[in-house]
Amino acid sequence: MKNIKLKKIALCGLLCAFATIAFTLESLFPPLILPGARMGVSNVFILLAGIYLGSVYGYATLVVKILLGSIFSGNISSIMYSLPAGVLSLTLELALILWLNKASIVASSVAGAVLNVTVQNLVFCLVTDSMEYLSYLPYLSLTGIIGGLAVGFIVLFTVRKLKFNFINSISKKEKYFEH
Repeated sequence: MKNIKLKKIALCGLLCAFATIAFTLESLFPPLILPGARMGVSNVFILLAGIYLGSVYGYATLVVKILLGSIFSGNISSIMYSLPAGVLSLTLELALILWLNKASIVASSVAGAVLNVTVQNLVFCLVTDSMEYLSYLPYLSLTGIIGGLAVGFIVLFTVRKLKFNFINSISKKEKYFEH
């Protein structure tokens, strides 16, 4: 059992590294269409960690990505936007996929992406004390839908096509929510 936990921690570390690298690289490019609009490619690794390793590892990957990615990209203030939005959107995604079994990976990714941009927009409005930025929300939601579709299909393709013998052997011996 201890060996299984070590393997999960090691795999989580790799997913954290990949998510941080993707987040940092994505921050080097200008935003899509509107300020703050990004594809969210790093969420692929967070969703994979949450699905295959369990919710605790998904949240750990999320927090590491946000903290290290914000430091590496030189934008520490993004933590106040990304952390609450990331936690809420990952909670929604895991709830739909694992806990409720009510949605596909793609649909939950889209829902999580829209929730993410909504929360980030609300936090921005609260920080700047200017609610007129809520007018961006429909456009940001559209970019969230596009990004959520891209992330969802990448995760779905990864889940279906790759052989996760290592991960499946872990999942059979442990429940999703043990840590």
